[in-house]
This record gives sequence, structure tokens and C-alpha cells, in this order.
Amino acid sequence: MPNRQRTPEELAFNATVGNNIKYIRKLNNYTQARVGKAIGTTFQQVQKYEKGSNGVSALKLKQLAEFFKLRADVIIDPNFIEYHRGLTLRDEAKDFEHTIQMEAPCQS
Repeated sequence: MPNRQRTPEELAFNATVGNNIKYIRKLNNYTQARVGKAIGTTFQQVQKYEKGSNGVSALKLKQLAEFFKLRADVIIDPNFIEYHRGLTLRDEAKDFEHTIQMEAPCQS
């Protein structure tokens, strides 16, 4: 396959997928080597996916989704990290509110 220039859309897509892979990997405390081994590639290739310099094939995307126990559309979603962080922050806020309510002195 000859080398060719990537379109801006391809570059943006690769960057999105790479950022999502890195975010999910770090959430699970996995190394690049562990992810690579799980999908039959090297940690260097996982690095390239995460940087967005290499695109993820459909087969590797399927394997990543299975390894992370997610749907493939989650890994390619450009809003995934923002949405996940929003959910996490809301859950933390609820936990904080619950803690404050539990610690508040009873007023009789």
C-alpha cells in the first residue's frame, strides 16, 4: 500500500480514537504492553494509536472493544472523554453531598 497524505478528517478521527484508547487504558491502569498483548500487537503500535499517528483497523478496534469490555462506538465517540468525566464528576458530587448530609448534626 503506497504512502499517501491523510485527510484532515482521517487525522482528526485517528486523534480522537487514540485519545479515547489512552483514556480508557489509564482508567483501567493498563500498560501499553498489556493492551498490545491483548490485541496481538506491540506496545509501540499502541503508542502510535494513542498518538493518532496510526489508524486502528476495524479488527483491532473490535479487539480493543472486547478487551476493554466496551462497544466499539464508545471508543470512536468524539465526546466520550467529556461525557465520561461529566458522569464521574456528577457521581463524585452526589457522593460528596451524601457525605455532608450524613455528617450534618441532627437538628431537633
